[in-house]
Amino acid sequence: MSKKLRLLAILSILFLALFSGCISNVKNEWALSVVQIDKLHDLGFTGKNVRIGLIDTGLDLRKGNFDESKFIAWKDLINGRKDFYDDSGHGTFIAGLLFSRADLFGGMRGICPDSEVIVVKAVSETGESNDSLIAEAIEFCIQYGADIILLSLYKNQEGIEIGGKSIEECREAVKKGIIVIAPAGDDGLNDDGDVFDLSGIDEVISVGSVGRDLYISPFSSRGNQAEVLGKHSERLDPNKKPELVAPGEDIESIYGEGFAQRSETSISASFVAGSIALLLEAYPHLKDQGESGVAILKNVLAVTAKKIGDESLYSGEDLKHNDRYGYGLIQIYDAYKRLGEMI
Repeated sequence: MSKKLRLLAILSILFLALFSGCISNVKNEWALSVVQIDKLHDLGFTGKNVRIGLIDTGLDLRKGNFDESKFIAWKDLINGRKDFYDDSGHGTFIAGLLFSRADLFGGMRGICPDSEVIVVKAVSETGESNDSLIAEAIEFCIQYGADIILLSLYKNQEGIEIGGKSIEECREAVKKGIIVIAPAGDDGLNDDGDVFDLSGIDEVISVGSVGRDLYISPFSSRGNQAEVLGKHSERLDPNKKPELVAPGEDIESIYGEGFAQRSETSISASFVAGSIALLLEAYPHLKDQGESGVAILKNVLAVTAKKIGDESLYSGEDLKHNDRYGYGLIQIYDAYKRLGEMI
């Protein structure tokens, strides 16, 4: 072999080693696998023609690898600024999980990078918001045609004041066929007796967190199915809280000038929101069925969820439920197959 051919062979080997390493270095690969997102990606689903409203601390489009053309609307309810920004980093972290695009040089591939996005900054730099701001944010997402609204709302729900306005807007969104998703809450180590208020609404999907070992995260809030006077009636299937769990521990995404790991139920709620975006791409007719479409989807997700932890932890007749694990770990490919059988 000539020196030139040997050099070309060596360069080819180095090139393949370098780039195969980049391509195979999938961030959060374990998490994508356990909820079956990887299977829907393999089928070519990327969230096309699905519009997601992200309500959080904002978004820094300069970070990560976002397709700016997909970000169709922006509203800053905190400081009134006209351009995208994020003074906390939380909203950008969540957006990275969902919408970032990987390339040959690394980065990270989001769950639904081809979805269209409405971004509302309704949470301050230090994590505060209130009932009126959240209600206005939800209304803005409705006006811009959201199919899914994700109330990721920063980690500290204690700084979020919830009241009748935001609860009513959540219900109004569901009546229009919009799927509303919220974190179960992060008070598992200082339990207040129920999930985060907005995720406690019957029609909203409440999401708890599990770790890599598929056991409930210590911080993930517990639901309460019994009637609480002045707050909610007895919760019945498929609206027991939380409905689902998803990965929420040590998840990596865009933060600061690079990447970081975080743990919280806002993250697990994001996995569910992105998963549902893939389902709506596959079955767009669900978006046209109003509130009944939301009910169909919730029931399918509950039926196909995987019981983790210990089977003995779950109780119920038609659907087995647990106050921490919900109906189980979301299995989005199984839900995809079940919906296909129903058509």
